[in-house]
Amino acid sequence: MFLAFDIGNTNIKAGLFHEDDLIELKFFTRLSDIKSYIKSKEIDQAAVSSVVPALTGKISKILISSLKVSPFIIDKSSKFNIKINYDSFETLGIDRICSAEGAFAIFRSSDEFKNYSEMTYILSIDFGTATTINIIRYPGEFTGGVIAPGIGMMFESLKSKTAQLPEVSGEQYKNLVGTDTATSIASGVMNSSFGLIERILNYLKSDMNAGSIKIFITGGNAEKIIPHFPFKFQFEKGLVLLGIKAIYQKNIL
Repeated sequence: MFLAFDIGNTNIKAGLFHEDDLIELKFFTRLSDIKSYIKSKEIDQAAVSSVVPALTGKISKILISSLKVSPFIIDKSSKFNIKINYDSFETLGIDRICSAEGAFAIFRSSDEFKNYSEMTYILSIDFGTATTINIIRYPGEFTGGVIAPGIGMMFESLKSKTAQLPEVSGEQYKNLVGTDTATSIASGVMNSSFGLIERILNYLKSDMNAGSIKIFITGGNAEKIIPHFPFKFQFEKGLVLLGIKAIYQKNIL
């Protein structure tokens, strides 16, 4: 079986694949738990995507010592299924590339791919520590996107950087206009994310003549925010892990 690791700023995700199917998704915060998990599975291939360099080597050592498996580490020199057209490629996060790769892999295997054209745009949106939106245009070109504070970061910033504002969470969001301080904060934070996506969609439609926009959403904060979206989307918890698998296949198989 194949094991994909997505090392993020908040936690470490592991995705276990049987052939092309993601059969198990786990979240870790402790390396000891990762070691126990690895030993309990029959793994013969592994790949790692990381935005925390200090943890990349530690996970690699666990894989090598526990399974005698040397993982494939995704970096900027890897071959990708999508073309990267980004002005500062050296600062582009591997997690954003993997998210875009996951979205493109799902779309490419769908029935809609037969209608893929220059009027089709693909978005991968990750509601994690940061909120990132990645744009893929025909015929599979990463052209950039948006990076914004995640909703958790915004709530925490308002609480920690002010003297009197209360602690609030997304569950307190009611509607556009808050009727007290808590719901006003919730509205401000949540609608910052709603509005960001709506602006991207409007831009693609009005300025880029998009006829079809396929939206793939993932991230730890996604389930708090997606119930309020008025547009069609596909939620994939393992989107980045699917991207890691697609990149691994491009480079190794």
